[in-house]
Amino acid sequence: MSRVLTPEELEALRANAPYIPAPRERFRVSVEAGSTELLPDQVGALKPGDVIPLERRAGEPVEILANAVPVALGVLTTQGGLAAVRVVRVLHGGGTPREERP
Repeated sequence: MSRVLTPEELEALRANAPYIPAPRERFRVSVEAGSTELLPDQVGALKPGDVIPLERRAGEPVEILANAVPVALGVLTTQGGLAAVRVVRVLHGGGTPREERP
């Protein structure tokens, strides 16, 4: 059985020192392409072909979440015919860029 790691646990896993081994659990990774707010009537009126504008510019990096915590930014792409995301920046606690490691 797995559990969601806390932001503090994720930060400790990404810290430069001291080394803390990652748990043997799997992370649930998801990609947040954008969001918006709709009224209940608008949701109920959705039909095929409708376009919902998101609060993110086209081409802007998407958020990559591990157990619901932002860990990276990426761009949408495909790999082997499946949707994929290419990591362009790794984040640390608070969603800020992390210095690259040598």
